[in-house]
Amino acid sequence: MKNKRSFDIIFVGGGQSSIFGAYEAINANPELKIMIVDKGQMLKKRVCPKETLGRCVNCPTCAIIYGVSGAGAFSDSKFNMDYRVGGDVHTITSKDLVNDTIQYVAGIYRDFGFGDEPTGLKYNDEMEKIKRSCIENDIQLVDTPTMHLGTDGSRELYTKLIDVLLEKGIEFSPNTDFLDFIIENNEIKGITIKASEEEEKLYSNHIVSALGRSGAKKMMKMCQKHDIGYSAGSVDIGVRVEIPDVIMKTINKNFYEAKMVFYTKKYNDKMRTFCSNPSGFIAAEKHKDDIMLANGHAYKNKKSTNTNLALLCTKSFTEPFNQPFEYASSIAKMSTMLTGGKLMCQSYGDLKAGRRSTEEKISRLNIIPTTTDYVAGDISLACPKRILDNIMEFIEVHDKVTPGFASNDLLLYFPEIKFRSTRMELDSNMETTVKGLYSAGDSSGYGSGLNIAAVMGILAVRDILSKK
Repeated sequence: MKNKRSFDIIFVGGGQSSIFGAYEAINANPELKIMIVDKGQMLKKRVCPKETLGRCVNCPTCAIIYGVSGAGAFSDSKFNMDYRVGGDVHTITSKDLVNDTIQYVAGIYRDFGFGDEPTGLKYNDEMEKIKRSCIENDIQLVDTPTMHLGTDGSRELYTKLIDVLLEKGIEFSPNTDFLDFIIENNEIKGITIKASEEEEKLYSNHIVSALGRSGAKKMMKMCQKHDIGYSAGSVDIGVRVEIPDVIMKTINKNFYEAKMVFYTKKYNDKMRTFCSNPSGFIAAEKHKDDIMLANGHAYKNKKSTNTNLALLCTKSFTEPFNQPFEYASSIAKMSTMLTGGKLMCQSYGDLKAGRRSTEEKISRLNIIPTTTDYVAGDISLACPKRILDNIMEFIEVHDKVTPGFASNDLLLYFPEIKFRSTRMELDSNMETTVKGLYSAGDSSGYGSGLNIAAVMGILAVRDILSKK
């Protein structure tokens, strides 16, 4: 073990919650000693080999998912300007506080050079037509203004922000595994980490746990081990679809991303669109050797001719079942096993006809896939029937709002899964049932977007500062 090191605040996970939380803390008190721990690399060293090789090479630690600035730095980086999108932390704070803090974070974005006008601020005739069509088809259109950085733009902005944090003396521990919390008498005392094959204890009475979507399962295990209050929440299981831009032109031009929520008629299950990427690219994410998940990116300065977006089914479970991670993971493992470690891709035409897709069949379509990390196949072999029924029903109703959406040229990449089923027991300041331990972002169960992750990190820090 190394010599004892103590900090005023430790952030576990280097994503949006921690970066903005640390920025808030060091600006309020430049004398604070702050540490940010992350499993991946510093942002400037986060390089995905696919960018040069054109394919996933199954890195031991996926640079897209892990690393300082979080998965958001390799995403489309849309920042939604309303509490209704990106999570539901307003249920434990207030709508006004969340919206005010979102505006505060947007101001920081602008301070670091993002000056684009958010999309969706003013309605026009085309937007009203889309809204009316949604109402007619029982779709809730969550039409919030959105700031779009793009994958390239987000890296540039976060690089500047991290440089400032380094200049202000904040310490980073990249390539570091978080092993455990140190808790005594229900009070946080520090964490145990492992870097370069050596274990070390870092001490602090104030820790913000922000492990991200990929760390939600680990957070659940920590809760079980240390008797931290939590409940099993939901998981989102679905597909990422890809369609020619021309089909999505009106929505892309007016909303950039039109978030839609629909409750299926057959099962009354919640379906939603998520993370739409106009002129974007499909991405494969390696979560484990036996789990490959679909995602999507869009750039400011690099364009395709396709739009991709997720269609997700939200599933909650009742007693006695309490293993939502294992359930979702089993689905992903089945698909990855069938494809030999890639995504599964099927055209909607083949899915409706009950036949598997092949490369030859896909080559006949009016769409060229933006990734090679897939195997053409039959999604129904891996996706549970109820979820697949919901996806198909949602596609058909989406077609009524966006004619051509339910065409043969719609490609479905399976699976896209959002692991966020640990629902932490938090107070209005993001503090858990353990004194001094805070939770923020996706692994808390209250966040699913950049906006809410940043809000939670800032609110946690403000409470910590009020106690110092």
